[in-house]
Amino acid sequence: MEEKDSSAFVAFFCTDCHQEIEASRDMVGQSVECPACGVKLIVPLPEQGPTPAQLGAMKSRTIRIELGDM
Repeated sequence: MEEKDSSAFVAFFCTDCHQEIEASRDMVGQSVECPACGVKLIVPLPEQGPTPAQLGAMKSRTIRIELGDM
């Protein structure tokens, strides 16, 4: 399986349902629909850090860290 180059994508969050979305960088500035709720969005320029909406969405996530045998 081929690994995708993450630098070729822009990650952002839906302003309505806060679904995380990835779009190719060549789509920046284009109008798209959120695949989860259908709201129309503009693919944003990549940001240096998370927006307040992204921070809020990230707080509801759980990340599991697998511990190796000790």
